[in-house]
Amino acid sequence: MRNDIEKIMEELAKSSGRIILNPETLEKLKRQGIPFAVVPSPTIDEMFEQRRIKAKETAPRLPSLPEGLPPSIQALYQEIRECIFFGLNGAAITMSSILIEYSIKYVTYIRESGGHGSANPDEWDEFEEMEFSPAINRARKAALLDSEMAKRLHSFRTTIRNPYNHYNIKKITKNIVARKVKQLNVNSGQVEEVDIEAEKNPMIQTQAKPFMDEHHVLSVFHFADEVVKYLLLKMK
Repeated sequence: MRNDIEKIMEELAKSSGRIILNPETLEKLKRQGIPFAVVPSPTIDEMFEQRRIKAKETAPRLPSLPEGLPPSIQALYQEIRECIFFGLNGAAITMSSILIEYSIKYVTYIRESGGHGSANPDEWDEFEEMEFSPAINRARKAALLDSEMAKRLHSFRTTIRNPYNHYNIKKITKNIVARKVKQLNVNSGQVEEVDIEAEKNPMIQTQAKPFMDEHHVLSVFHFADEVVKYLLLKMK
């Protein structure tokens, strides 16, 4: 049986770009003497070269830095760009939501203070402790957001911001289905082709999330950029 399983796995591996094994099953197969080659991780130089190629392709699609930004907001833009250049798309999405939330709080704080020159640093403490939803409503009350933008922000909060900030991986990957997966029963040697919904399988969720991150990252960053420019225009 051991030899049969080994041969089946070798055949499946030839046509597979990705193999997922339950850790317990992996240990069981190792105890049976089935060898597993250890594929070395990319070197730092190899990793940087891969990122460099991808970054050059992606850079023209990123929003340009708006003029006249406060240093704190400008720093967030730069951090998001660097995350994207290095392939940290999940982090870039989280940072984009932080850019939106911080910008809303900052502009509301300045508006309520009557301008930068009148701003009292002690009054900023209230904004630091404020949740995102109350911050949106506070900006709406200060006439910084119209009803349509406020609606879009609340939608973003529930569909992107909260799942990513709280790492709700099941919600993030709920629409992904791994199709025509060849599933091997290591006890019987049977191979079955199945469709697996990521929402119902934690191992598929882990594999699926990077694809969702890459799918969302540019649209999320562009939305954050849109919100910042919208707020700056309202300030003027």
